[in-house]
Amino acid sequence: MYFVSPNAGELYYLRMLLTTVRGVNSFEDLKTVSNGDVDEVHNTFKDACIALGILAHDGESEKCLQEAVVMQTRNQLRKLFCIILSQCNPSRPEVLWAKFGMNICDDLPHRLRTRFNIQNPTDELATDYGLYLLDQLLQRSGKKLEKYESLPKPRHDWGQIVGNRYIWDHRQLQFALSDSVIQSDIEKLNVAQRSAYNAIVDSVNDRNGRMFFLNGSAGTGKTFLYNTKARRCRKDGKIVLTVASSGIASLLLDGGRTTHSTFKIPFEVQDDNNISISKDSDYAQLLKEVRLIIWDEVSTQHRFCVEAVDRLLRDIRSDDRHFGGVTVVLGGDFRQTLPVVSNASREQTAGASIIGSLLWDYITVLTVNQNMRLEQEPQNLEFADYLLETGTNPKEVVNLPSTMGRCQNMHELISSVYPLLVMDEPMSSEYLTERIILSPRNEDVHKINMDALERLHGETYTYFAADKMIRDDHGRDSDFTTEFLNSLSPPGTPPFKIDLKVGCLIMFLRNLAPKEGLCNGTRLMVTRCGRHVIEAKIITGAKAGEVVFIPIITFQPSASDLNIQMERRQFPIRVAYAMTINKSQGQSVKYVGIDLRTPVFSHGQLYIALSRCTAARRITLLFPNESNVSLDPVTKNVVYPEVLL
Repeated sequence: MYFVSPNAGELYYLRMLLTTVRGVNSFEDLKTVSNGDVDEVHNTFKDACIALGILAHDGESEKCLQEAVVMQTRNQLRKLFCIILSQCNPSRPEVLWAKFGMNICDDLPHRLRTRFNIQNPTDELATDYGLYLLDQLLQRSGKKLEKYESLPKPRHDWGQIVGNRYIWDHRQLQFALSDSVIQSDIEKLNVAQRSAYNAIVDSVNDRNGRMFFLNGSAGTGKTFLYNTKARRCRKDGKIVLTVASSGIASLLLDGGRTTHSTFKIPFEVQDDNNISISKDSDYAQLLKEVRLIIWDEVSTQHRFCVEAVDRLLRDIRSDDRHFGGVTVVLGGDFRQTLPVVSNASREQTAGASIIGSLLWDYITVLTVNQNMRLEQEPQNLEFADYLLETGTNPKEVVNLPSTMGRCQNMHELISSVYPLLVMDEPMSSEYLTERIILSPRNEDVHKINMDALERLHGETYTYFAADKMIRDDHGRDSDFTTEFLNSLSPPGTPPFKIDLKVGCLIMFLRNLAPKEGLCNGTRLMVTRCGRHVIEAKIITGAKAGEVVFIPIITFQPSASDLNIQMERRQFPIRVAYAMTINKSQGQSVKYVGIDLRTPVFSHGQLYIALSRCTAARRITLLFPNESNVSLDPVTKNVVYPEVLL
């Protein structure tokens, strides 16, 4: 098909429809878009593109809020509006506020009564408080506020009434804690955990500002120890930051957030990056009050991130000690995958690890080695020893335990992990949470997810992305066609076409609202599909069971990944019956399927895949077609001994 410039108007939109819509027989068919049970014929090809979702438009945010009001109001609608303001860049936010402000703030009178003891708050006062909350969120997001100047401003000085919101939020974590529960958790610690616990708590209480690395293989109870320490310190009135390198791992920590969102670390951090946080800001005041930082999965994060936080805290706290005198507990397992460095050699990948940092010489290593995840049965204890051997022995080919299940094809693998997938009854969130299929490559993960979704009963809802090139510095458009952009799958970006069904399992792809549980890696179950908003229930982490609204947002993939600059407007999700091995770090499930048709290709991948399950007998393996099922299973393994402790 001939190239058509975006300046060609209707001809360009006609070409977009021809390359996206299948099975049409006329121009009228091209202009017809299904809207629920009704087929609507649009007047122009451009209108049809907008209705189909492949062309962004100014009314997107309004329609998103309209659908959400029908689905649910109160707190969830206000959170959705905050996400729209900070992520979706509406052109006229004041119009959205005028239309939906009352719906957005209708839960706030109750908050004013319970938090500020205001007995009869008026709607006007609640709306004023809502404006203050929105202003705070926009400041936290780091977005430029000029375009939101049209929003009305709060009349009351809520900052004086509320105080430092960051410190207040952390103080709230103390109120739900019970001394008896904390003491019970402390008594459950084994000898190695108790020794590590005492060393860390002593450093916090004595303000020694020591640095520790909690070393332990998968399943040795590191997360339980993190949370026990954090709860004890918080109950004593101390502020604790619990962070992790990934969204999935952060959801397992009490009050957990990702390191990038907590410390404002640049996504493409360099060795000399300084983090810009004003010393006079409320957030800097929080960092001055911190007594303990718990940083999980640091072994998978580039050492530049840790070094940048070290420089930040020294500056903010005006203290030349490491991390400004804060006690820091770094944790992880160097048997797992290392930091991802584009086009890096083995030496560069190993050098990106925290072990290669000058900080490592000042870190005390604490080791926990009793596997608490595997059920205490003889065969599982043997499996724990096998996992340690897999994670440390650089032998390229390893034998897999015969107790693991084996299957002949992908259909059998999906059926073994999700046997209820083809049933008419919807699967519960608990059922979905305890199962996962793992594969080394994104391409294979996508195929597995599409195969699993096809088996699920129900209507399919299809969502297309709106792709476009970003104009160069001279304001010129590129000659790349729209369908070429549609064919790209940049890392960390949703696909151009997303198929969903009510009840299907999805994963979030952005740290959109970490406080609400919407992190990169959060797993959810779809409960309702609208045209401009998706309703879903969180099934992992502390927010499990909460219903959230997911809007369409804009992604800008890194130019270094594609060698072109483009943007994609799409829902920040993927179907998630399967995920990559790297993405699964930090999770523990009962049933695991592992696709080994393509062998693992980086350090620690096989170790991670095998250690996600709580029992060897509940792991099912899929090998290449040419593998002989009568022989003992073998597969490739990759281990870099130079990074192991």
